[in-house]
Amino acid sequence: MITRIVRLVGIAVFVLAFFLPAVRDPHTTSGPVSLPMSGWICATAAISASAGIPHLVSGAMQGKDLPGACCLILSGWVNPLVLLFLFFCIWRKFVRIRRVLAAAILICFVATWVFFVKAPMVPLIGHFLWVAGALMILFGEVAGAVPPQKTKEL
Repeated sequence: MITRIVRLVGIAVFVLAFFLPAVRDPHTTSGPVSLPMSGWICATAAISASAGIPHLVSGAMQGKDLPGACCLILSGWVNPLVLLFLFFCIWRKFVRIRRVLAAAILICFVATWVFFVKAPMVPLIGHFLWVAGALMILFGEVAGAVPPQKTKEL
């Protein structure tokens, strides 16, 4: 029951994060570019980077920043993977698939942070709540992986 409550709160926090400031560019201090990007704008930009994979490959051959672009693409896959994870939570028998998805989500989070360093971008409250919400959603898999301890009866 606790894992369901944590997962529901995680979904609420995850969704809320899309409407909050998520990142900002540390180099711009004035003008509209200096404003932070909200979570939904970041999500749209990151997932649309996947459409540029053919350009990414040709750009890599020209010496462009391949690791940074790959990290941006991976960060764009967090949201679809979380939705897929939630879909597989409907049935108990898909434990392995959920655990693989959870691992993939964690790898994509690491890619997001690598992108922040390479871009550079400064994470804001929306990003932290986005991560916290996703981790709360994944909490059930971690909590469910620990077998309950048997109590000794005297």
